[in-house]
Amino acid sequence: MKIQRTFAVLVVCAGFAGGLLAQSSLGRDDESIFVAVEQALQRARSLAGADITVRSREGFVTLSGVAKTVEDIASAGKIALGVRGVIGVNNELRIADRASRG
Repeated sequence: MKIQRTFAVLVVCAGFAGGLLAQSSLGRDDESIFVAVEQALQRARSLAGADITVRSREGFVTLSGVAKTVEDIASAGKIALGVRGVIGVNNELRIADRASRG
């Protein structure tokens, strides 16, 4: 019985430590992710005319605003996903001069 409890405690501790290591390996808080994504998008020449708003929460980035083409929308999503610390991207960009579907 004592061996089983010790093993269970070790398993729980290992799981907890692994979770902490996974979080720290991202190494970025939302503010630094926000800044890095904005800078990456600004460096993309194809997105020069785009009006993109970036939000970051717990490693997930939301892009909203307008871009010129569908390709620009896809490119913005790929760029954001390529930033260190970004776990996922919710791409809500739409094409300029098109009515919203909502």
